[in-house]
Formats: sequence, structure tokens, C-alpha cells
Amino acid sequence: MHTLTFLTIGQSPRPDLSEAIQAHLPATARVRHAGVLDGLSRREAELRFGAAEGGATLLSRLADGTSVTLDAEAVGAGIQPLVDQAEVTGADVVVLLCTGVFPGLRARRARLVEPDALVTGYVGTALRGSRVGIVVPLPEQVAEAREKWREITPAPLFTTASPYAEDDLALCAAARTHLEAGADTLMLDCMGYGSRHRQVLRAAGVTAPVLTPGAVVGAVLGPLLS
Repeated sequence: MHTLTFLTIGQSPRPDLSEAIQAHLPATARVRHAGVLDGLSRREAELRFGAAEGGATLLSRLADGTSVTLDAEAVGAGIQPLVDQAEVTGADVVVLLCTGVFPGLRARRARLVEPDALVTGYVGTALRGSRVGIVVPLPEQVAEAREKWREITPAPLFTTASPYAEDDLALCAAARTHLEAGADTLMLDCMGYGSRHRQVLRAAGVTAPVLTPGAVVGAVLGPLLS
């Protein structure tokens, strides 16, 4: 029997982020949730983890459903104590519910699952030679995304649309921009994107493959825990 802890950079629980992964887990798996911003008000969260000018940014959500823009370095420092605590409480698998890059994050004995490495590795091997159109939530994340995806050939295309927007117009526009520019696969590079967003694009007439991080992580992790 495996005990998993899902770690969000926002406030937990985030079943919308974990459901695609949980669908691949054995029925006996025990699941826990924790978040970097748990127990904090919006003001407290922004004071401690809010985006800093010139720094790498991340987008997440609070328990009230509103989105919050965070400083990646501060969030990375906030994740490590949660990983440590998850191990103390018995987790043998810790799954980070974010596709951001967090150098130096570590676990002593648990399997630490970092979606950024899984997703880029999957695209780089399974989709070798494909022209991938990548969607990230915020314009200020594009530079970091180019660095993260630098090993992929041909070079990916990039555009932005928030998974937490009030409507899906920006996402559909981003998809059309990529497809018109020659992309044959879409990668929605944020854990906030899920099956609902894939369905939205299908309903909008997008027939190209649409990948979401949760689905990729679940497909890779599930067999390892069966």
C-alpha cells in the first residue's frame, strides 16, 4: 500500500490538479494533500510569497477560488519543508502539483515526483520531431519556459492563457495561434490545465493532440505503483 502526498504551491486540497493522476493510482493508495499557502490569508500569502519584480513567477489558486501570482524562488523554499513533513508523516511518494522548475528540491527516502522533468522528458521522447505549441499561464513566464524547453527540437512555439480565467477565449485563441503557425501538438504547461480544458479545445474544433501535465504524470506514475 502506497501513501502519497500531493503538494500544491497554492492552498490545498486541489482535486482539480490531482484527479488526472489519481485516476491512474491503485485503489489501495492513501492520499494526503498539503499546500505552501495553507492557513494564510491572501495578504499574508502575497507578503511572504508574492511575485517579485524581475523574478520568475508562478500562478496558483487560493481556497476561495481566486488566483495568485507568486515568486518562484520563495515558493521553492516553501516546498522543501512540506516534502520533509510528508516524509515524517509516512509518505513514500510525494507529488508536486506544479510544472515549475525547483532546483535542489530533495527527498530523503520517498519518491519525489517533479512534473517539469516528467513532462519535458515525455515530450522530448514520445513526440520527437513534432512541432509543439506550448501554452503557459502568464506572459512573464515565457522566458523561463523557453529555457525549460530548450532541448526540444524543433524549437517549440509559445503563447499564454491562464487556466483560471473567467472564460476560455484566451485558451482557444492561443491554440489557434499555435496551429496556424504550424504546431501539430499542444502542450498546456501548467497543472491548472486539465481534462476540462482539453474538452473546451475539442468543442472549439481543435483536433490536434492536447497534452496536460496531470495526464502525463498519471500515465507515467501509475504503473510504477501498481
